[in-house]
Amino acid sequence: MEVITKYLEGVPLITVFVVDVGGVRFVVDPGPAALHSPLDVDAVLCTHIHLDHCGSAGHLARPTYVHERYTRHVADPSKLYEASRSVLGVFAEKFGRPLPNEKVAGVPDGARLFDVFDAVHTPGHAPHHVMYYHRDLKTLFVGDGAGVHIPELGAVIPTTPPPFRLDLYLQSLDRLRGLEVDVVCYAHYSCTRDVELLKRHKKQVEAWVEALRGRLDLTVDENLRLLAKEDENVAKVLEAGGLYLDFYLRFSVLGFMEYLRQSASSS
Repeated sequence: MEVITKYLEGVPLITVFVVDVGGVRFVVDPGPAALHSPLDVDAVLCTHIHLDHCGSAGHLARPTYVHERYTRHVADPSKLYEASRSVLGVFAEKFGRPLPNEKVAGVPDGARLFDVFDAVHTPGHAPHHVMYYHRDLKTLFVGDGAGVHIPELGAVIPTTPPPFRLDLYLQSLDRLRGLEVDVVCYAHYSCTRDVELLKRHKKQVEAWVEALRGRLDLTVDENLRLLAKEDENVAKVLEAGGLYLDFYLRFSVLGFMEYLRQSASSS
């Protein structure tokens, strides 16, 4: 497996994986349009259609596999791009505008692709999120469905921007229990054999819920500082700053807060 890290403004943005299956080469999450580079691949697997993961698929002009209900947003990404700009602001512009991609195929939950990859629908981060399990390698490509893994900091944090669904996110993590996983490959960032991270991440998410539930009157930054006192992963990212803080951590806390506010107002 070939592992490629793509950088935005000198900071790692996404890890791209190229997998050879019997001479057929697949790329998992090729990255954003702005960081497009030619890849010798035959097909594209997108864990989800967010700009930083699947934005360059149209540039590759190869068959692209995404969740079956969202193929239209890959064939014509104009609405997706505008919606992303409304949520992510300048980051969406930095990721670039995707090209239309007519070579898109829908992936249903439980599908087996090319007799190697099992597709596991794992919403929460996004309704169109799919993880791909390589049965022969016992490797799980988690996209954004199990947090951001930052090796140089020894930290894992949620990646849960609005609109985030906590209930679906936790259910998705539970679905992974039946898989025999030896390696977890994170789009942010790289692979690890520490598969226990998946269990620890679920406990982390549950702890964030308890910590934030009574603090919804505070600002995102105020909650960040309070979470840093309870979660060393947050403290490490807060100290590191930069993209890890501004793109991942702040948007993740905001996603939690908005979900909890909506849950409180509907109960």
